[in-house]
Amino acid sequence: MPKHLLVVDDDPAVRRSLSRALEDGGHRVSCAATAEEGLAVFANGDPDLVILDLFLPDSHGLEVLKKMRAGNPDAAVIVVTASDDVRDAVTAMKLGALEYLTKPYDLEALLVLVSHALDHSRARLEIGAQRRSLSRRYSFDALDRGNARFVSVIELARKLSASPNVTLLIEGETGVGKEFLARTMHHSGARSGGPFVPISCAAIPDSLLESELFGHEPGAFTDARGRKRGLFELADSGTLFLDEIGEMSPALQAKLLRSIDSHSFRRVGGTEDITIDTRIVAATNVVLERAVADKRFREDLYYRLKVGHLVIPPLRERPEDLIPLARHLLVETCRDLGRRQIELSEATCAVFSGYRWPGNVRELKNVLERAVILHEGAGMLEPVHLPREIVEPIRPPADPGDGQARTLAELEREHIIRVLRECGGNHTRAARALGISRDTIWKKLKKYGKSAPR
Repeated sequence: MPKHLLVVDDDPAVRRSLSRALEDGGHRVSCAATAEEGLAVFANGDPDLVILDLFLPDSHGLEVLKKMRAGNPDAAVIVVTASDDVRDAVTAMKLGALEYLTKPYDLEALLVLVSHALDHSRARLEIGAQRRSLSRRYSFDALDRGNARFVSVIELARKLSASPNVTLLIEGETGVGKEFLARTMHHSGARSGGPFVPISCAAIPDSLLESELFGHEPGAFTDARGRKRGLFELADSGTLFLDEIGEMSPALQAKLLRSIDSHSFRRVGGTEDITIDTRIVAATNVVLERAVADKRFREDLYYRLKVGHLVIPPLRERPEDLIPLARHLLVETCRDLGRRQIELSEATCAVFSGYRWPGNVRELKNVLERAVILHEGAGMLEPVHLPREIVEPIRPPADPGDGQARTLAELEREHIIRVLRECGGNHTRAARALGISRDTIWKKLKKYGKSAPR
């Protein structure tokens, strides 16, 4: 796609030669001879790159650069000048110029700089767009629910996210959204410009976890052929998320405690301490206080981690949050899968409300993703699109009243007929919900002596 380039230079020969060369490269070029004209084109034309001369008849180029960057902080500018004053070059770079070139310059060299500057600008815009997307996806507004206990957790998280150096401990059952909350605090807080680096302490053998966290020097162990930067180093200026912290060995817990206290670490096999500025957020689905009492977790590390302490209640204890959360996740799921938006039917809401959700938010999200994939077209998300264990939770069979348990065949007959009714007699949908073929349904109905219920 052609890029729009703006050349601001009072020399007509320079403008002609640059315009010709840039247009031959497939770009669209605008020219200006004065600062006033250049700023007007910049404001109205939104160029992808500006080639700016510092000596203009009506203003100094550094003032023009300052105004351009004030109007658009992402503006990509290459400064050219006949002066070799180093102070101008330093000032231009401080104001955000990507490159500084002294006249007379080689035209081919300038074209190479233009290509590099456009690549740099594109990458910066993509990073900015990605950060804005992450900020929208991981926002406290998405967590604004009705349950008073959960709201108090979110309000505390808002306050803690504004304190970039406070160590955090997030506790809660599997699937309640501990990592989502940690990411939200990162992208909404003072460290949003830095990286968010997650690791599961339960997924990596303890012998490798130390190297993953702290890195290693060449020769530190048999396979350490080169230097490796650890996650502490990669998360510098950002957040290191330690999931399942309760699975970490006592020896590694001691090293982690020292790193948190000293804001430094030492690579495996290394002799020098490396200073870091990394926020530590730990999460666990076990009660760490109990692990401390059982001598499975260091008491000093426990109290060091829980400077900021958040406990997320399970979904079954937040019934008023279930349906709003399901609708929010359904919107996200449809968007992520490229599907038209669908809604939850009243029957589906009733099914959701009657289920205990042992897997919490993660299970709800997975159920919705599966349902959207199975759903055909627009309309409502019905119980027929849900897994059988959600629609028909396993429960003891009801007492028939005569003291005799119903046979398996009787239970099967009732279940098939009930699903057919829910599907409006549509055998294809019922077969999909039951996990059997249409022919099987016909054979069963023939055996029961019934036609499709209406």
